Amino acid sequence: MEHKEDSFIGEKDLKIYYQIWIPEGSPKAVIQIVHGFGEHSGRYMNVVNKLVPMGYIIYADDHRGHGKSDGVENYVDSFDLYVEDEKKLYDIARENHPNIPYFMLGHSMGSGIAQYFAKKYQSLLDGLILSGAGNSVGDEVSGFIKVMSKAMAVLAPKMTVDSGLDPNFLSHDPQVVQAYIDDPLVHYEKVTARLGKEMLVRFTNLDEVVEELTLPLLVQCGSEDKAVFGIDELKQHYTMEDKTVKIYDGLYHEVYNEVKDKREIVLNELAQWLENHIK
Repeated sequence: MEHKEDSFIGEKDLKIYYQIWIPEGSPKAVIQIVHGFGEHSGRYMNVVNKLVPMGYIIYADDHRGHGKSDGVENYVDSFDLYVEDEKKLYDIARENHPNIPYFMLGHSMGSGIAQYFAKKYQSLLDGLILSGAGNSVGDEVSGFIKVMSKAMAVLAPKMTVDSGLDPNFLSHDPQVVQAYIDDPLVHYEKVTARLGKEMLVRFTNLDEVVEELTLPLLVQCGSEDKAVFGIDELKQHYTMEDKTVKIYDGLYHEVYNEVKDKREIVLNELAQWLENHIK
């Protein structure tokens, strides 16, 4: 496969970094990956290594304030800026690949961004894939925000607080956990008041948002996810005819980064769903 790196100017003139993984021959579909809080686009190599050899081209950016993109660390004025940055990346990818199916894959915070993207732009997508999804964020973040964030998001929006995210509950694979802790582009320990409030409010409102979605949906989550909660409740609000919700027994938050035998099951089901939806 071929790998390219580039950037575009996102909302409010911030430079947004993105990557492309290109298969040999003509791609049969585009997958746009939307990553989670505190991480970056380079952490999805298990997905890349599974799908690109099958003929899928993958685009993925680093959110503003994340990874190699510009912006205050773990800060955003509004979730809408994430959505519009993803629209700019969509436009780039679509211009390069105008006549093939297009899917968006969002993980964790990215699952929220992807669902808000789909609410506004679902006619542009052939399907939506979510992992680490739900309708509420981790207890420590939400507990702080419920008490303080509405005021602090206005008075001191860039003030930081402990995110409450424990890397040990991302995956049962200790190498994945250690790589996450050691990754210089991962900044998970602190969240700004504004981003914390945005996550809490936006995830809480997802129940109503997803009722408007009609496009094909695949959800892949671990039953022991401790970072994002509420998939069992949220799935009751998905009303589209074509929906597949997979809850993998015993798996943690990053189902694509679980121990090899477990993640292969998840990745194989992701690949099969895609194959069924490009025919």
